[in-house]
Amino acid sequence: MRFPLLQRLFPHDGHHVAGWQEEVYSALPSGGHVLDLGCGAFNDLDAFRSATVEVWGSDFATHSQLAHPQWFRPLSPEGYIPFTNSFFDVVFANMVAEHVEWPERFLGEIERVLRPGGTLILHTLSADHYVTYLRRLIGLFPAWLNEKLVWRLYGRSPEDTFKTYYRLNTFSALARLSRRTGLPLQRMRRYADPGYFRFSGWLMNSAILIDRFLEGWGPGRGRLYFTAIFRKPESTTRTSLSQAA
Repeated sequence: MRFPLLQRLFPHDGHHVAGWQEEVYSALPSGGHVLDLGCGAFNDLDAFRSATVEVWGSDFATHSQLAHPQWFRPLSPEGYIPFTNSFFDVVFANMVAEHVEWPERFLGEIERVLRPGGTLILHTLSADHYVTYLRRLIGLFPAWLNEKLVWRLYGRSPEDTFKTYYRLNTFSALARLSRRTGLPLQRMRRYADPGYFRFSGWLMNSAILIDRFLEGWGPGRGRLYFTAIFRKPESTTRTSLSQAA
């Protein structure tokens, strides 16, 4: 859903979900392997499955509403991705980066399972946006209160509510860590969206006006979501967590 004021003040952004879908379509091979990393219920990439494209999912826990369990493999407690080196053509992580405690390890494992020339697509929240500061404040509440508030405002169950760190949620952090892990950052797409205030119409419109004002202070200040695209070089080798242990 697009709001008239949002369309007027941010006419070229489009919806952030449509944005990451375009990036997946662009990176998707005619045949190969795709990983939905941190897949949750594992239904984000249903439209991309085909007779020639395998879509796998991996997460720390098996979701109670898990779709396609035959294509799901659990992550190890250390975050090891249970696939061989250079297995995937595309790795996609939707609203995962903000929950990553050890970002260099996270990106290093993705680099390992990507084939040379493969693509990583991260879709997440900008730590430069004021909504992330509000989320951090909510995160300071006791876990039960935080979960109850998220459920009341957004209808998201405790099963889908996780601790946040925001260590991969700025351009500078992504650029620095991409150099360390051999996954060059190609580009970013940013999107304005007042959806966190959808429980109140006047708050949504106020948020749009604030976003337009803040965006004048610097890229991302007024755009909550972004999609970051990384490309693994054609020739590189790295070591898995299990091999390094």
